[in-house]
Formats: sequence, C-alpha cells, structure tokens
Amino acid sequence: MLHALIISFFIYSVWVYIDMKATYHKTTFAFDLLDASLFMGFQLGLIYISYWLFIPKFLIKKQYFKFFIGFIIIIGGFCLGYNLVAYICLNYFKIYFDLFRINWQFTLPLYAFLVALAGTSFRLFVQWFKDVKEKKELEKQNFKSQLSILKNQLNPHFLFNTLNNIDSLITENRPEASLALNKLSGLMRYMVYDSEKEMVPLQDEINYIQNYISLQKLRIPNEDIIRLTVTGNAEDKHIAAMLFIPFVENAFKHSSLKDKPENKIDIKIVINENEISFSCFNNIAEINKDKSSGVGLDLVRKRLDLIYKKNYKLEINKTDKEFTVNLNIKL
Repeated sequence: MLHALIISFFIYSVWVYIDMKATYHKTTFAFDLLDASLFMGFQLGLIYISYWLFIPKFLIKKQYFKFFIGFIIIIGGFCLGYNLVAYICLNYFKIYFDLFRINWQFTLPLYAFLVALAGTSFRLFVQWFKDVKEKKELEKQNFKSQLSILKNQLNPHFLFNTLNNIDSLITENRPEASLALNKLSGLMRYMVYDSEKEMVPLQDEINYIQNYISLQKLRIPNEDIIRLTVTGNAEDKHIAAMLFIPFVENAFKHSSLKDKPENKIDIKIVINENEISFSCFNNIAEINKDKSSGVGLDLVRKRLDLIYKKNYKLEINKTDKEFTVNLNIKL
C-alpha cells in the first residue's frame, strides 16, 4: 500500500507539473509530459535506489560511512543524470528544459538531497514496521514453544504418580479408579488440545485445577490440608490458557504434604464482573528451601506482560517457610 501511494503521488505530480507549465509556458502537451515524466522518474529512481540498495546494504547494517558515501553518490548521480538527459534533448531534439535556468542548477542538488532524505525516511519507517511485526511474531512463537516445553515438563512426573495411584485403586475401589481415570483424561485433553488456544473459558481452567487437585489428593493421607475456594460466576469469561496452573503445580512441587497442622495449600479464585483474583499459599518443605520457585513462573510473567499488559498485578512473596502468590487481572 505504501509503495502504491508513493507511485500514485508521483503520477499525480506529473499532471500537476504539466498543468503548472501550461500556465506559464507556451509548450506542447507532449513536451510537458516528457519533461515531467523525466523529472519525476529521476526522483523515483533516486528514492528506490536508496530504498533497495544503500539503506539495506549499509544503513541497516550500521555501516554509516559507506551509507554516507553512497548517499552523496546517488544525489550526484541524480543531478548529473538529469543534466545529461536534458543536454541530449536540447542538442539533438531541440527540446529546452527548465533545468537550464540558473536557479534550477543551484537548487537541484538541494532538491535531490530532500528527495533522497524522504526516500530514506520511507525505508526506515517500513523497516521499523517490519521489525515490530517480526518481533511480535517471534515473541508469539517463542511463547508457544515455551508453553509446549512447560507442558512437557509438567506431564511426566505427575502422570507417573497418578497412574501408580490409580493402579492401586483398581483392586480396592474400582468406581473411584474409573472416576480418577476420567479426570486424568480430561486433564490431558485440556493440556494437549484446549491450551493451544490463546484464550480459553475461565471455567475450563478452573475445572483443570479441580481435577488436578483431586488426583493429587489420591496420594495424600489428609485431604483437608488442600483447599480450593472458587467465588463468583465464571460464565462468559475467558482467560489466557494455563495461566494459573504453573502456580498450582509450584505449590504441590515445593510443599510438604505430611499431616501436620501447619502444612497446607490454600488456593482461592474470586470472580467479579471485570476482575479475576487468584491467590495461592503453600508451606515450603525443608528439602525445598534452597530450590528455585518452580517451573514456569518466569513464563507466566512474560505471558501476562504480553497478553494483559498493564491490566494485571502480580505479587509473589517467599520466605523460608511460606510461598504466596496474588494475581489480579482486569478483564
């Protein structure tokens, strides 16, 4: 579109130039068309030689001295070329160009400089637009790759433990084992298929967390140390896929789930009309005190920045014994 606009502008300029010449000079239409076409054609040539050659070869690659020399060369080439064509037309075809007026000879280099500068600005704008678009695309692809890596990191250990727990249930409580398998199936379906979408229904994210906690409880003697509270209506609300899950995974990874009064995992989701609040609290196990805060938390920050920009607030507090996450998202 930009190239079409530039060329259309120069075609329009040809007609304006012809109309201007017809007002002040008694010349034929054919001569005016030739004069205007040559003059505007040289300008287009000046812009596009700079656009396609000197800027990508030198300026964008930060070879500033070579670009400066090239800039001078194309300006000089514009002036000499136009003079040469005008000279040939005058001597061989007896066509007199306005170029041979004294004022034009002095102002032509300045005019050429301004045209070349406009062409440079045009190319730099196009390059900036292209870079921004490519950067966004790379960020998008990078997040997709990181999200895939995150899912691959989360699956094996959890899947191994859950299958072992279900295997134990088969002989003791077949209906409960079947229910657990259905929950695991829904969990994997969400991770593999639904999470490929950028935004998912909030209720699907909540269902995932509920199923995940239910399966984790299979290996915990006292289920009461894990608590999930959901307040509000999730209907018609959407959220970035797998946004809360890394926090929940992190809580289970670094908690001590032994039956002690001080041990607990407390997850709360509060849904308001234009805001979602998520909080997650867990005690930190002695063996995990010196370890990192968990897989995927840095990715969550980056995704929040990209998707929600300034419409979120994330606070993560860690002590020797406790880890707390508070996330507020404005819809």
